[in-house]
Amino acid sequence: MKYMIVTQTFPPRTGGMQNVMDSICKRLSINNEIHIFPDHFLSKKYSALNFKINIHNNFSPKIFRPYVKKKFLKIICKHNDVVICDSWKSLNAVPKSINKIYVFAHGQEFLGKEKKLEKIKKSLNRVSCIICSSHYTANLINKLKISNTKKVVIPPTYSLEKISKNKIKSTDKSEVTSLLTICRLEKRKGILPVLRCLSYLNANNLLKPFKWNICGEGLQLEELKENIKKLNLSNNVFLAGKINCNLKQKFLESSDVFVMPSYKVNNSIEGFGISYVEAAAYKIPSIAGLDGGVTDAVIDSKTGWCVDPMNEENLANVLKEAINNKNLRQKYGLQAEKNFLKSFLGEKVFRKFMDAISI
Repeated sequence: MKYMIVTQTFPPRTGGMQNVMDSICKRLSINNEIHIFPDHFLSKKYSALNFKINIHNNFSPKIFRPYVKKKFLKIICKHNDVVICDSWKSLNAVPKSINKIYVFAHGQEFLGKEKKLEKIKKSLNRVSCIICSSHYTANLINKLKISNTKKVVIPPTYSLEKISKNKIKSTDKSEVTSLLTICRLEKRKGILPVLRCLSYLNANNLLKPFKWNICGEGLQLEELKENIKKLNLSNNVFLAGKINCNLKQKFLESSDVFVMPSYKVNNSIEGFGISYVEAAAYKIPSIAGLDGGVTDAVIDSKTGWCVDPMNEENLANVLKEAINNKNLRQKYGLQAEKNFLKSFLGEKVFRKFMDAISI
Protein backbone atom coordinates (compact mmCIF):
# COMPACT_ATOMS: atom_id res chain seq x y z
CA MET A 1 0.00 0.00 0.00
CA LYS A 2 1.25 3.46 -0.97
CA TYR A 3 0.28 6.91 0.34
CA MET A 4 -0.51 9.76 -2.07
CA ILE A 5 -0.08 13.26 -0.62
CA VAL A 6 -2.18 15.64 -2.73
CA THR A 7 -1.54 19.16 -1.51
CA GLN A 8 -1.55 22.87 -2.27
CA THR A 9 0.40 23.63 0.92
CA PHE A 10 3.90 22.23 1.32
CA PRO A 11 7.47 23.36 2.11
CA PRO A 12 9.56 25.28 1.25
CA ARG A 13 6.57 27.59 1.68
CA THR A 14 5.94 28.34 5.34
CA GLY A 15 2.81 28.13 7.48
CA GLY A 16 0.86 25.92 9.85
CA MET A 17 -0.60 23.65 7.18
CA GLN A 18 2.75 23.36 5.41
CA ASN A 19 4.21 22.05 8.69
CA VAL A 20 1.34 19.58 9.05
CA MET A 21 1.76 18.12 5.55
CA ASP A 22 5.56 18.02 5.90
CA SER A 23 5.34 16.15 9.23
CA ILE A 24 2.70 13.71 7.99
CA CYS A 25 4.82 12.95 4.93
CA LYS A 26 8.04 12.38 6.87
CA ARG A 27 6.40 10.25 9.58
CA LEU A 28 4.57 8.11 7.01
CA SER A 29 7.73 7.64 4.95
CA ILE A 30 9.53 5.81 7.79
CA ASN A 31 7.67 2.62 6.91
CA ASN A 32 5.75 3.40 3.73
CA GLU A 33 6.17 4.44 0.10
CA ILE A 34 5.07 8.06 -0.35
CA HIS A 35 4.13 10.01 -3.48
CA ILE A 36 3.82 13.81 -3.17
CA PHE A 37 1.76 15.84 -5.65
CA PRO A 38 2.59 19.49 -4.74
CA ASP A 39 1.15 22.65 -6.25
CA HIS A 40 4.56 24.22 -6.76
CA PHE A 41 8.08 23.06 -7.56
CA LEU A 42 9.53 20.81 -4.88
CA SER A 43 13.26 20.14 -5.09
CA LYS A 44 14.42 16.52 -5.22
CA LYS A 45 16.62 17.44 -2.25
CA TYR A 46 13.51 17.00 -0.11
CA SER A 47 13.59 13.27 -0.74
CA ALA A 48 17.36 12.87 -1.10
CA LEU A 49 17.75 11.09 2.25
CA ASN A 50 14.61 8.98 1.92
CA PHE A 51 14.12 6.90 -1.20
CA LYS A 52 10.55 6.08 -0.15
CA ILE A 53 9.49 9.65 -0.95
CA ASN A 54 8.63 10.28 -4.59
CA ILE A 55 7.97 13.80 -5.90
CA HIS A 56 5.67 14.49 -8.86
CA ASN A 57 6.18 18.15 -9.76
CA ASN A 58 3.56 19.92 -11.82
CA PHE A 59 4.73 22.71 -14.12
CA SER A 60 1.37 23.48 -15.73
CA PRO A 61 -0.53 26.78 -15.22
CA LYS A 62 -2.59 26.90 -12.03
CA ILE A 63 -5.91 26.33 -13.79
CA PHE A 64 -4.66 23.03 -15.28
CA ARG A 65 -2.80 21.64 -12.23
CA PRO A 66 -5.71 19.58 -10.82
CA TYR A 67 -6.16 17.84 -14.19
CA VAL A 68 -2.44 17.06 -14.48
CA LYS A 69 -2.38 15.69 -10.92
CA LYS A 70 -5.45 13.61 -11.71
CA LYS A 71 -3.65 12.03 -14.69
CA PHE A 72 -0.62 11.21 -12.53
CA LEU A 73 -2.82 9.68 -9.84
CA LYS A 74 -4.69 7.51 -12.34
CA ILE A 75 -1.40 6.03 -13.46
CA ILE A 76 0.29 5.63 -10.05
CA CYS A 77 -2.55 4.99 -7.58
CA LYS A 78 -3.68 1.36 -7.21
CA HIS A 79 -6.79 -0.08 -5.56
CA ASN A 80 -5.37 -0.34 -2.01
CA ASP A 81 -3.49 2.96 -2.02
CA VAL A 82 -4.49 5.85 0.25
CA VAL A 83 -4.90 9.49 -0.79
CA ILE A 84 -4.38 12.27 1.79
CA CYS A 85 -5.47 15.82 0.89
CA ASP A 86 -4.50 19.01 2.70
CA SER A 87 -8.00 20.48 2.21
CA TRP A 88 -11.26 20.00 0.32
CA LYS A 89 -9.84 22.03 -2.60
CA SER A 90 -7.28 19.33 -3.37
CA LEU A 91 -10.10 16.83 -3.90
CA ASN A 92 -10.50 18.34 -7.38
CA ALA A 93 -7.31 16.52 -8.35
CA VAL A 94 -8.44 13.09 -7.10
CA PRO A 95 -9.97 10.71 -9.68
CA LYS A 96 -13.51 9.47 -9.02
CA SER A 97 -12.24 5.88 -9.11
CA ILE A 98 -10.27 6.34 -5.86
CA ASN A 99 -12.25 5.64 -2.69
CA LYS A 100 -9.69 5.73 0.14
CA ILE A 101 -9.51 9.48 0.60
CA TYR A 102 -8.68 11.37 3.80
CA VAL A 103 -8.87 15.15 3.99
CA PHE A 104 -7.85 17.75 6.57
CA ALA A 105 -10.35 20.39 7.72
CA HIS A 106 -9.14 23.54 9.42
CA GLY A 107 -11.98 25.94 10.20
CA GLN A 108 -12.49 29.17 8.32
CA GLU A 109 -13.02 27.48 4.95
CA PHE A 110 -16.45 26.47 6.28
CA LEU A 111 -17.55 30.06 6.97
CA GLY A 112 -18.24 31.03 3.36
CA LYS A 113 -21.48 31.71 1.52
CA GLU A 114 -24.14 29.03 0.97
CA LYS A 115 -23.11 28.38 -2.62
CA LYS A 116 -19.51 27.69 -1.60
CA LEU A 117 -20.61 25.47 1.30
CA GLU A 118 -22.73 23.36 -1.05
CA LYS A 119 -19.67 22.88 -3.24
CA ILE A 120 -17.60 21.84 -0.21
CA LYS A 121 -20.32 19.46 0.96
CA LYS A 122 -20.46 17.79 -2.46
CA SER A 123 -16.67 17.34 -2.45
CA LEU A 124 -16.50 15.97 1.09
CA ASN A 125 -19.30 13.46 0.53
CA ARG A 126 -16.87 11.20 -1.32
CA VAL A 127 -14.14 11.03 1.35
CA SER A 128 -13.57 8.20 3.83
CA CYS A 129 -12.72 10.43 6.77
CA ILE A 130 -12.41 14.13 7.59
CA ILE A 131 -9.54 15.01 9.97
CA CYS A 132 -10.75 18.07 11.92
CA SER A 133 -8.21 20.37 13.57
CA SER A 134 -10.54 21.22 16.47
CA HIS A 135 -13.97 20.56 17.92
CA TYR A 136 -15.00 23.94 16.53
CA THR A 137 -14.15 22.72 13.02
CA ALA A 138 -16.02 19.46 13.61
CA ASN A 139 -19.13 21.43 14.65
CA LEU A 140 -18.97 23.49 11.46
CA ILE A 141 -18.79 20.31 9.39
CA ASN A 142 -21.69 18.77 11.31
CA LYS A 143 -23.83 21.70 10.17
CA LEU A 144 -23.17 20.69 6.57
CA LYS A 145 -24.91 17.35 7.30
CA ILE A 146 -22.46 15.25 5.32
CA SER A 147 -23.74 11.69 5.28
CA ASN A 148 -21.72 8.48 5.50
CA THR A 149 -18.47 10.31 6.21
CA LYS A 150 -16.41 9.62 9.32
CA LYS A 151 -15.12 12.64 11.25
CA VAL A 152 -12.37 12.70 13.88
CA VAL A 153 -10.79 15.56 15.82
CA ILE A 154 -6.99 15.48 15.86
CA PRO A 155 -4.96 18.59 16.80
CA PRO A 156 -2.55 19.61 14.01
CA THR A 157 0.57 19.35 16.18
CA TYR A 158 2.34 16.56 14.26
CA SER A 159 5.63 18.48 14.10
CA LEU A 160 5.96 19.15 17.83
CA GLU A 161 8.48 17.24 19.93
CA LYS A 162 9.35 17.20 23.60
CA ILE A 163 11.66 20.06 24.52
CA SER A 164 15.02 18.91 25.84
CA LYS A 165 16.28 22.33 26.95
CA ASN A 166 15.13 23.99 30.15
CA LYS A 167 13.72 27.50 30.10
CA ILE A 168 16.32 30.22 30.55
CA LYS A 169 16.05 31.78 33.99
CA SER A 170 16.08 35.54 33.95
CA THR A 171 19.18 37.20 35.41
CA ASP A 172 17.36 40.53 35.52
CA LYS A 173 17.13 41.53 39.19
CA SER A 174 13.96 43.53 38.53
CA GLU A 175 12.26 40.36 37.29
CA VAL A 176 10.78 41.87 34.16
CA THR A 177 7.85 39.77 32.90
CA SER A 178 8.53 38.81 29.30
CA LEU A 179 5.54 38.62 26.97
CA LEU A 180 5.80 37.03 23.52
CA THR A 181 3.72 36.98 20.35
CA ILE A 182 4.67 35.04 17.21
CA CYS A 183 2.13 35.37 14.42
CA ARG A 184 1.16 37.02 11.18
CA LEU A 185 0.41 40.64 12.06
CA GLU A 186 -3.26 41.04 11.25
CA LYS A 187 -6.33 42.38 12.99
CA ARG A 188 -7.80 39.08 14.19
CA LYS A 189 -4.73 38.25 16.30
CA GLY A 190 -5.90 40.80 18.90
CA ILE A 191 -2.62 42.69 19.24
CA LEU A 192 -4.05 46.22 19.10
CA PRO A 193 -6.54 45.73 21.99
CA VAL A 194 -3.64 44.39 24.09
CA LEU A 195 -1.58 47.49 23.32
CA ARG A 196 -4.42 49.77 24.43
CA CYS A 197 -4.90 47.83 27.69
CA LEU A 198 -1.19 47.76 28.47
CA SER A 199 -0.94 51.49 27.86
CA TYR A 200 -3.77 52.21 30.30
CA LEU A 201 -2.46 49.84 32.97
CA ASN A 202 1.10 51.08 32.64
CA ALA A 203 0.10 54.75 32.77
CA ASN A 204 -1.79 54.09 36.00
CA ASN A 205 1.11 52.17 37.59
CA LEU A 206 -0.92 48.96 37.79
CA LEU A 207 1.75 46.69 36.30
CA LYS A 208 5.05 45.28 37.40
CA PRO A 209 7.93 45.78 34.92
CA PHE A 210 7.29 44.03 31.59
CA LYS A 211 8.48 43.81 28.01
CA TRP A 212 6.67 42.43 24.97
CA ASN A 213 8.38 41.00 21.90
CA ILE A 214 6.11 40.80 18.85
CA CYS A 215 7.52 38.60 16.10
CA GLY A 216 6.16 38.44 12.58
CA GLU A 217 5.16 40.40 9.51
CA GLY A 218 1.82 41.38 8.04
CA LEU A 219 -0.60 44.07 6.93
CA GLN A 220 -0.96 45.52 10.44
CA LEU A 221 2.74 46.24 10.92
CA GLU A 222 2.64 50.00 10.28
CA GLU A 223 -0.51 50.44 12.36
CA LEU A 224 1.16 48.65 15.27
CA LYS A 225 4.29 50.81 14.95
CA GLU A 226 2.18 53.97 15.11
CA ASN A 227 0.18 52.76 18.12
CA ILE A 228 3.23 51.64 20.10
CA LYS A 229 4.59 55.18 19.80
CA LYS A 230 1.22 56.90 20.35
CA LEU A 231 0.44 54.79 23.43
CA ASN A 232 3.86 55.52 25.02
CA LEU A 233 4.96 51.88 24.91
CA SER A 234 8.21 52.27 22.97
CA ASN A 235 10.26 51.26 26.04
CA ASN A 236 8.18 48.12 26.60
CA VAL A 237 7.03 46.76 23.24
CA PHE A 238 9.40 45.67 20.49
CA LEU A 239 8.62 44.56 16.92
CA ALA A 240 11.17 41.87 16.08
CA GLY A 241 9.99 41.25 12.51
CA LYS A 242 10.25 37.88 10.82
CA ILE A 243 12.39 35.43 12.81
CA ASN A 244 14.13 32.16 11.98
CA CYS A 245 13.82 28.90 13.92
CA ASN A 246 16.87 29.54 16.12
CA LEU A 247 15.65 32.97 17.19
CA LYS A 248 12.15 31.62 17.74
CA GLN A 249 13.57 29.02 20.11
CA LYS A 250 15.53 31.67 22.03
CA PHE A 251 12.41 33.81 22.45
CA LEU A 252 10.41 30.82 23.69
CA GLU A 253 13.14 29.80 26.12
CA SER A 254 13.20 33.24 27.74
CA SER A 255 9.50 34.23 27.76
CA ASP A 256 6.88 34.06 30.52
CA VAL A 257 3.52 34.53 28.74
CA PHE A 258 2.42 33.97 25.15
CA VAL A 259 -0.06 36.66 24.05
CA MET A 260 -2.47 36.23 21.14
CA PRO A 261 -6.14 36.83 22.10
CA SER A 262 -7.46 36.15 18.61
CA TYR A 263 -11.04 36.76 17.53
CA LYS A 264 -13.24 36.35 14.47
CA VAL A 265 -13.00 39.09 11.84
CA ASN A 266 -15.50 38.59 9.00
CA ASN A 267 -14.82 35.00 7.86
CA SER A 268 -11.26 34.91 9.20
CA ILE A 269 -10.78 32.88 12.38
CA GLU A 270 -8.22 30.76 14.24
CA GLY A 271 -8.99 27.13 13.40
CA PHE A 272 -6.80 25.84 16.24
CA GLY A 273 -3.67 27.81 17.19
CA ILE A 274 -0.47 25.76 17.05
CA SER A 275 1.47 28.73 18.46
CA TYR A 276 -0.20 28.31 21.86
CA VAL A 277 0.88 24.67 22.01
CA GLU A 278 4.43 25.50 20.91
CA ALA A 279 4.56 27.90 23.86
CA ALA A 280 3.10 25.26 26.19
CA ALA A 281 5.99 22.93 25.31
CA TYR A 282 8.26 25.54 26.93
CA LYS A 283 6.09 25.81 30.08
CA ILE A 284 4.60 29.10 28.84
CA PRO A 285 0.92 29.82 29.56
CA SER A 286 -1.06 31.70 26.91
CA ILE A 287 -3.52 34.55 26.73
CA ALA A 288 -5.88 33.38 23.99
CA GLY A 289 -9.26 34.41 22.63
CA LEU A 290 -12.61 32.66 22.71
CA ASP A 291 -13.45 32.31 19.01
CA GLY A 292 -12.69 29.36 16.77
CA GLY A 293 -10.66 26.37 17.87
CA VAL A 294 -8.36 28.13 20.33
CA THR A 295 -10.15 26.72 23.37
CA ASP A 296 -8.91 23.27 22.30
CA ALA A 297 -5.34 24.59 22.54
CA VAL A 298 -5.68 26.70 25.71
CA ILE A 299 -7.76 25.66 28.72
CA ASP A 300 -9.04 28.74 30.54
CA SER A 301 -7.82 29.08 34.15
CA LYS A 302 -5.68 25.97 33.75
CA THR A 303 -3.11 26.35 30.95
CA GLY A 304 -3.71 30.05 30.42
CA TRP A 305 -6.45 32.63 30.00
CA CYS A 306 -9.20 32.72 27.34
CA VAL A 307 -10.70 36.18 26.98
CA ASP A 308 -12.69 38.27 24.50
CA PRO A 309 -10.21 40.99 23.41
CA MET A 310 -13.13 43.25 22.45
CA ASN A 311 -14.03 43.41 26.15
CA GLU A 312 -11.08 45.57 27.13
CA GLU A 313 -11.99 45.62 30.83
CA ASN A 314 -11.75 41.81 30.99
CA LEU A 315 -8.64 41.82 28.82
CA ALA A 316 -6.97 44.39 31.09
CA ASN A 317 -7.73 42.26 34.15
CA VAL A 318 -6.20 39.20 32.49
CA LEU A 319 -3.07 41.10 31.46
CA LYS A 320 -2.68 42.53 34.97
CA GLU A 321 -2.96 39.06 36.51
CA ALA A 322 -0.61 37.47 33.97
CA ILE A 323 2.09 40.10 34.42
CA ASN A 324 1.82 40.64 38.17
CA ASN A 325 1.18 37.12 39.47
CA LYS A 326 4.36 35.09 38.98
CA ASN A 327 3.14 32.08 40.98
CA LEU A 328 -0.03 31.77 38.89
CA ARG A 329 1.97 32.14 35.66
CA GLN A 330 4.27 29.32 36.68
CA LYS A 331 1.36 27.13 37.79
CA TYR A 332 -0.40 27.58 34.45
CA GLY A 333 2.89 27.06 32.62
CA LEU A 334 3.50 23.69 34.29
CA GLN A 335 -0.08 22.62 33.52
CA ALA A 336 0.36 23.77 29.92
CA GLU A 337 3.46 21.61 29.52
CA LYS A 338 1.67 18.63 31.13
CA ASN A 339 -1.27 19.05 28.76
CA PHE A 340 1.14 19.34 25.80
CA LEU A 341 2.85 16.06 26.68
CA LYS A 342 -0.50 14.34 27.20
CA SER A 343 -2.49 15.62 24.22
CA PHE A 344 -0.32 17.41 21.65
CA LEU A 345 3.00 15.57 21.34
CA GLY A 346 3.70 14.91 17.65
CA GLU A 347 4.13 11.15 17.98
CA LYS A 348 0.85 10.84 19.90
CA VAL A 349 -1.28 12.80 17.46
CA PHE A 350 0.31 10.90 14.57
CA ARG A 351 -0.79 7.62 16.16
CA LYS A 352 -4.34 9.03 16.32
CA PHE A 353 -4.03 9.96 12.67
CA MET A 354 -2.91 6.45 11.71
CA ASP A 355 -5.81 4.96 13.69
CA ALA A 356 -8.19 7.26 11.79
CA ILE A 357 -6.94 6.22 8.35
CA SER A 358 -6.67 2.51 9.12
CA ILE A 359 -8.90 0.48 6.85
